[in-house]
Amino acid sequence: MAQDDSAGRSFDLPEAFLDYLTSTPYSAEEYHALLQSPEERYVRIRDPTLSLATIAQRLQVDVTELVEVSWTKRFAQRHPTLRVFRIPETAAVRQSDLYDSGDVFGVDASSIACVGALDPEPCDHVLEICCAPGTKLCCLADLCTVTGVDINRQRLTVARSQVKRCKLSNSVKGLWLADGRSWAGDGQELMSEGLTPRDRKQTRKRPKVEAFAPDVFDGVLVDAECAHDGSLKHIRKFFDERGKTSKLQSLEEHMPWLSEAKRTELAQLQFELLCRGFQLLKEGGKLIYCTCSFSEAQNEEVIRRFLAQEPRAQMDPLPWEMPENPVERSTPEPEPEMNGTLTARVLLGGGSESQKTSSGKITYTRLHPSADQTNTFQIFSVV
Repeated sequence: MAQDDSAGRSFDLPEAFLDYLTSTPYSAEEYHALLQSPEERYVRIRDPTLSLATIAQRLQVDVTELVEVSWTKRFAQRHPTLRVFRIPETAAVRQSDLYDSGDVFGVDASSIACVGALDPEPCDHVLEICCAPGTKLCCLADLCTVTGVDINRQRLTVARSQVKRCKLSNSVKGLWLADGRSWAGDGQELMSEGLTPRDRKQTRKRPKVEAFAPDVFDGVLVDAECAHDGSLKHIRKFFDERGKTSKLQSLEEHMPWLSEAKRTELAQLQFELLCRGFQLLKEGGKLIYCTCSFSEAQNEEVIRRFLAQEPRAQMDPLPWEMPENPVERSTPEPEPEMNGTLTARVLLGGGSESQKTSSGKITYTRLHPSADQTNTFQIFSVV
C-alpha cells in the first residue's frame, strides 16, 4: 500500500475556499474529511501481455503490492491498454524499462473513466479540447486517432512529450495551440515541433482547413478547465506538513476561480468549450464533458444551459454499470438509487436524430472519493 501523509492531517482552509464550498454539495467539515482520505499512487500498464509478476519485478515492488483497480477492469476487458494498478510510493516507475518504453503511465483511475465513457472504435477520429498535459490524450491514442487542442503552450509541450515517449505520434494527428472555444483547424500545430530550443523555432502556423469544419469528429472529449476542487491531490499540494497554505504556493493565487466573479467567467468558458465541441461532432457522434469539480455551476448548470439551446442533444446512459453505495441526485426530482462506480460523475447524451429534444432533466451519481480514486470527475455524455 502507498504511504499516506494526509490521513489525520488538519488542513487550514482559507476563507476564500470556505466561501467557494458554498457552491458545492459539501460543507467545510465534509470537504475537510475528504482531504484527509488516504492518497494513493496509480499507473496504467499499456502492454496487455505483461503478467503481474513481470510488472512487479520491473517496478521493483512485491507482487502483493500491485493491485489492479477492480472497477476499471470493465474498461480493460474492452480496451486492454487501459489496465490501472495501485502501486506503493516506493515503486521505481521512472527507473523502470517500462517507463522508457512508454508502457507504464502515471494516471488517476477516474481519468480512465472519462475515456471509457467515450468508448471509441479503432476507426474513430476523436477530438480532445483542453487536452494537456496529455493523460487522457495518450489513452485515446491507444484506441483510435486523436487530435488535441489546448491554449496552454507549456502544458501542451508536456502532452507532446508524453505522446512521443509512448510512440503514439502516428495516432495523434495534431496538437494545436489554440483557444478551444473557437478552434477550426487554425493556430500552431506542435506535434512537428521538437523538444530543443532550436527545433521549437520550426513550429509552423497553419491556416484554417476545411477538414475541421462542423460535423467532422466521431467523438469529442471536453476536459474543461475547472476549479479543481474535486482533485484532492491538486488541493493538498498547496498545504505544508502543518496543514497551512504555503507562502510560496498560495491556494488563492493558484486557484483564481475561487472568487464569485471568476466563477461566473469560468462557467461561461466551460459553456463555450462545450458548445464548440458539439459543433465539431459528427451526426451520430458522442461528446463527453468532464470536470474535476464538485460545483454544480460548473457541471449541471453548464449542461442544463447547453441543452436549453441545443435541441439535438439528449441524455444518454453510461456504457457501464454503476458502483456500490452511490449518492443519487437528479433534477428536478430524485431517481431510484443505482449501483455506481465513480467518485463523481454526471452523464448526459441523446440520439442522433435531429428531431430529438432534451427533457432538461439531469440525472447523475456522485460518490465520495475512495482509495481507488485521487481525482473526482463529473462526466457528461452528449450525443
